[in-house]
Amino acid sequence: MELFDTATKTHREVQLGEQALIYVCGITPYDAAHLGHAFTFLTYDLLQRRLQDLGTNVRVARNITDVDEPMYTKANELGMHYLDLTHQEVTEFQRMMRTLNLLDPDAEPRPSQHIPAITDSVKELLQGGFAYNLDGDIYFDIAASPRFASVSGYPESLMRGFSAMRGGDLQRPGKRQPLDFLLWRSIADPRDPAAWATSLGRGRPGWHIECSVMSYVHLGPTIDIHGGGSDLIFPHHECENAQSTALGRDPYVKHWMHTAPLLMGGEKMSKSLGNLVFVRDLLADNDAAAVRIALLRYHYRTGGEWQPDLLPEAHQLLARITHALKQPAGPDPRPHLARIREALDHDLDAPAAVRHLSDMTDAICCGGTVPGAADGLGEALHLLGIELAAG
Repeated sequence: MELFDTATKTHREVQLGEQALIYVCGITPYDAAHLGHAFTFLTYDLLQRRLQDLGTNVRVARNITDVDEPMYTKANELGMHYLDLTHQEVTEFQRMMRTLNLLDPDAEPRPSQHIPAITDSVKELLQGGFAYNLDGDIYFDIAASPRFASVSGYPESLMRGFSAMRGGDLQRPGKRQPLDFLLWRSIADPRDPAAWATSLGRGRPGWHIECSVMSYVHLGPTIDIHGGGSDLIFPHHECENAQSTALGRDPYVKHWMHTAPLLMGGEKMSKSLGNLVFVRDLLADNDAAAVRIALLRYHYRTGGEWQPDLLPEAHQLLARITHALKQPAGPDPRPHLARIREALDHDLDAPAAVRHLSDMTDAICCGGTVPGAADGLGEALHLLGIELAAG
């Protein structure tokens, strides 16, 4: 299997051993699961299914970011404790993903449950000369890291632009470099609900160090494939890589994989723009398998504008599949299965895999002489995670 690697900007063969360790950056749970979430996590579900199909034991960690400023803002608006909001939204998110037949991750870590390990790592970075204290806050010194910018490959001007857009404090007085990023924020307000008394003082972790620590705790020092949305390339994954390698985890990631966004009205689906299509709304009127097929029509690296017309097409394909599964004989399914697997092995080409599935379905509906050809179709459905509704 070959996948595009963000760091090298090339298609690279995935080095498969007996086990594949995958870390996927998950949601910040302060609103309902939307189609952009489903598209991203479906990508890594499909990857996991194909790796398992190849005989690889796959372990997946998909984090829940429950220590983040938007959580506290939303919880305060609702008059809730942020951990109660987390529980509410995570429960609904998990229900939506399972309805779409996504496999549960092996671990779903949360920063709030890893504060001691995070503080230990921040102290190690301070002791190693990779971090410094600024009025009680602790920053990573990018000048001390030869790995900084090796994931994105972005020029400094672009990194500064993305940092400004995505919560960076480029202009803070006292920072050694504008792109130095926060490891630990000191919190003096005793009413703040998300602060911990630690050897670093009372405060909470920065965003990036959370994933470095949680991936180490649940997967070990080196990850085979690290995934997430393309908006995480910088600053999140760039900073994550810099601090992880500074902590001696080199290589930290063997293969960086990123999904493009689904768009609505030409813009990425996001809470801030209010252009979301919620999974629960689609599932109210559509078979879950049809929603999954519609999402599989997009290649993970290109994404694109959400097209509601894909849903009736998916329902039509499901009707043909249901008919094909009832046929006592058909053509040899092996060439069709080979084409589906070949598509997935070429940078996880889900749209091509669905086209081959459609061709396989039509071929079986047209008849043939091979008994049990529908069993091959069932194998293809399992590989793609398409589960027909009971009855």
